[in-house]
Amino acid sequence: MSIEYIDLGKDYSKHLGPRYKRDGNNSGEQFREKVLEPAFLNHDQVVVNLDSIVGYSASFLEEAFGGLVRKHGLSSVQEKVRFDTIKRLYLVPLIESWMKDASHSSSKQSR
Repeated sequence: MSIEYIDLGKDYSKHLGPRYKRDGNNSGEQFREKVLEPAFLNHDQVVVNLDSIVGYSASFLEEAFGGLVRKHGLSSVQEKVRFDTIKRLYLVPLIESWMKDASHSSSKQSR
């Protein structure tokens, strides 16, 4: 079983940017495309550590993790992606709710 550990603040950026690449640096879209999705596709598990970021951007996190759900489905993302945090426990249920919302919005669009 292969596991990829991603420390969001160290492996990407301490300062999370906007939702889309066109809106600025360190975007959620770029993180998803360059870091998160390759890890998701190439490993059995992906563990994302949230402790080293400074603040958080809801649009970044929704685009990164919700975008992954819109592309690969909620159940497969839930099976493979885990969150590791001590300092930011409150972010985990927020991210999980955005992932569920993304699943509902993408299933409505595909009807």
